[in-house]
Amino acid sequence: MVDSIDDAWLDVGGKRVHLDVHQASQPRATIVFQPGSGAHARVYFLMGGLFARRGYNVLAIDRPGHGASDGERGDCTIDEALAASAAAIDEAASRWRLPVVLMGSSMGGLLTVFGLLRGLRPDLAVAHNFVYPGKLVSFRLRARWIHRYRKKPYALTELVHGFERLSSDPAVIEYMTTRTDPAAAWELSPSSVASMFGFNAKAPPTSPPLLVISGANDNAIPAWATRFFTWWSGLGDYDFEVIPDTGHLLFHDHLDVSVPLIEDWLDRRLANRMPASSDYDPGDRSKVSLPS
Repeated sequence: MVDSIDDAWLDVGGKRVHLDVHQASQPRATIVFQPGSGAHARVYFLMGGLFARRGYNVLAIDRPGHGASDGERGDCTIDEALAASAAAIDEAASRWRLPVVLMGSSMGGLLTVFGLLRGLRPDLAVAHNFVYPGKLVSFRLRARWIHRYRKKPYALTELVHGFERLSSDPAVIEYMTTRTDPAAAWELSPSSVASMFGFNAKAPPTSPPLLVISGANDNAIPAWATRFFTWWSGLGDYDFEVIPDTGHLLFHDHLDVSVPLIEDWLDRRLANRMPASSDYDPGDRSKVSLPS
């Protein structure tokens, strides 16, 4: 699967953003994927390869400051990440002219839902985990303090609850505890964290269908929190699935259940892909409101 990956590059805000490209032999849709906190596209090569074998092209994003993309390591605000998502959605739509699915895991799940709140228009969306700190006044105030005063980067161990205990797989544990991967961002810049804590947007009148999934035994972002914040986001057309006997790393430790579940949902939605409202135009994919 690693040998079959192609590279693609996009110019996003003056930075070269790298994509891992997994191409299916007979694709029926394209998944644009945002990795989790500090991670990069190649960390999810097995997931991408499995979806390609099942008939989905995958464009996995290295956010600015991550993987092979330009930028200071670990420095990528929400606005920059959403701009990368928008550019990748456009690339997917123009390259293959197939339905586009915006998908993300953990931090990438936040970016998926944040993208919908900001007006990104993929045909479908899948978010693994979602919390919405900016809905809470305390976090918006914290974001202001970080933006003004914080100089020291945030270690992932400081941001992600139980970071070194997220997996029971010895190889994954070793990867996360040794932290020797130079392409990963093991620390995030204060501006990145402030933009996540301070993000707030009103849900649009209509949005693409969304699947939100969570592991029943996820200790980093509990299923109840993901369910609550998904409801509080204001997005209307979503399905919520809790996967029994699974933890946080659904796309590493639990691919045997997460991939078939997502594939089944996508297949059903693609087979009945009709707009929920006459106002929903799936061809208008990249109207995202980003600050200048």
